[in-house]
Amino acid sequence: MTKLRIAFFIDAIRAGAGTENQLLDLLGRLDPARYETYLYTLREPVPDTVPTRIPSRCDCLHLGRLRSFKALKVFWRLVRALRRERIDIAMLYFVDSQIFVPPAAFLARRTVCVVNRRDMGYWYTPRLLRVLRWVNRLVDYFLVNAAAVKKLVADKEHFPAERIKVIYNALATRAPVEGKPLTRGDLSLPENVPIVVLVANLRPVKRVDRFIEMAAQVAEKRLDVRFVILGAGELRETLARQAVDLGLGDRVLFAGSVPDVAPYLDLFDVGVLTSESEGLSNTLIEYSYHGVPAVAFDTGGNSEVVDEGVSGFLVPEGDLAAMADKVLELLGDAHTRKRMGQAGRARVETLFSPDQRRADFEEFFLSVTSARKRAARFDQE
Repeated sequence: MTKLRIAFFIDAIRAGAGTENQLLDLLGRLDPARYETYLYTLREPVPDTVPTRIPSRCDCLHLGRLRSFKALKVFWRLVRALRRERIDIAMLYFVDSQIFVPPAAFLARRTVCVVNRRDMGYWYTPRLLRVLRWVNRLVDYFLVNAAAVKKLVADKEHFPAERIKVIYNALATRAPVEGKPLTRGDLSLPENVPIVVLVANLRPVKRVDRFIEMAAQVAEKRLDVRFVILGAGELRETLARQAVDLGLGDRVLFAGSVPDVAPYLDLFDVGVLTSESEGLSNTLIEYSYHGVPAVAFDTGGNSEVVDEGVSGFLVPEGDLAAMADKVLELLGDAHTRKRMGQAGRARVETLFSPDQRRADFEEFFLSVTSARKRAARFDQE
């Protein structure tokens, strides 16, 4: 059997980031007997710990700025590499790969170019959209992780909807945690109080400030509730000051970044997501799998994870009062929390299975390469 040769391109591999975790999980699941995989980073070398986890060749292009003489030299080196390695499919993550790689794949002639879009384009600008619409003429397909993202790409980037395929994120699987189970006491949290959690990097797009505002509204009506934020980032000090200014004091715990959120989620009662731009949220998938009912804004692909009124609640974008009301409703009803938690786990196991995602990707790879071969034969005739 001739192996399919697939090259994956991404700016860098950042520990704990959602897109990177999804990519590494996919690479680890593709059968090395059927696929030859290559992982290219544009700017930062792949961390030493990654190659031991995936059966891929890893390389860094050391690209620098897109508009530079160095980038031109890297470009022609990439064209030669795509030809030399006979790459069948180039899978592109993030905007710089989308701009830089398609012309190289076009010149390599045999490479199918696929852009992976996994967010709602919060970074779009009019100038950048013009660039993307031009370069997308060299792109064969888009893969997106939610129907909402498909509509966005078709509407904003003017890409044909029939060449955009939805493949959902998968629940990240991990080895069982060894040793003593984590307890609330390990986090210096009281045992018999309700706890609301947010899992998010402390970056502007995640809008953790809105979580803290919502927490203040909840805290006005429930004096016993505590709030936990799992994540790290440049806004840590700013957000901590905001919590103090709103009178939350030690009722908000900034737990920082953790290597595995699973043992933590088992400790909490309600999960919240306050970001303003989500494709398909890995956080909501994690909440549901661990039986934590979620309250989120009805934006992006959130409605494709949360079954409104069944596994959680969706409220209008930016309506913090409505979000606080739903959090309070869940905190006051243990039966509803349990019912929604069970429904959420069942939904995740059905829609977001790692095996199903691998099968969807393999079907896609086969279909696009078969289509390219048929087109090549037609051209020769």
